[in-house]
Amino acid sequence: MLNTSISKQRKAGRQVIPEKEDLQPAPWKKDVYKKADNGAFVLKRYFIIARQFLADAKVELKKVTWPTKKELLSTTAVVIVLVLLIAFYLGIVDLGLVKIIKNVIK
Repeated sequence: MLNTSISKQRKAGRQVIPEKEDLQPAPWKKDVYKKADNGAFVLKRYFIIARQFLADAKVELKKVTWPTKKELLSTTAVVIVLVLLIAFYLGIVDLGLVKIIKNVIK
C-alpha cells in the first residue's frame, strides 16, 4: 500500500520514487495453475486467471506517474518535429536515388 504522503505528492503533480516495498507486484494465486483431473474446470480457471490479471493491471496503473499537460505537449512537439525532419531527409534521399537509378537505366 502506498504511503499517504506519497499519494498526496503524486496528486500534487510531483514525481515521486516510491520505496522498495511499494514496488512489489500483487500476490498471485498459484493454486489456479494446478492441473485439473478432468477438463470441467479449465474454463473457470481461465476466467480466474483473467480476473487476477485485470486486478493486477488496475493496481499497476494506479502506481503510474502520468505526465503533466506541459510535459505531454512538449514531448509530443519533439516527436512531431523529429518525424517531419526524418521524413524530409528520407524524401531527399529517395529523390536522389531515383535520379541515380534513372541515369543507370538510360
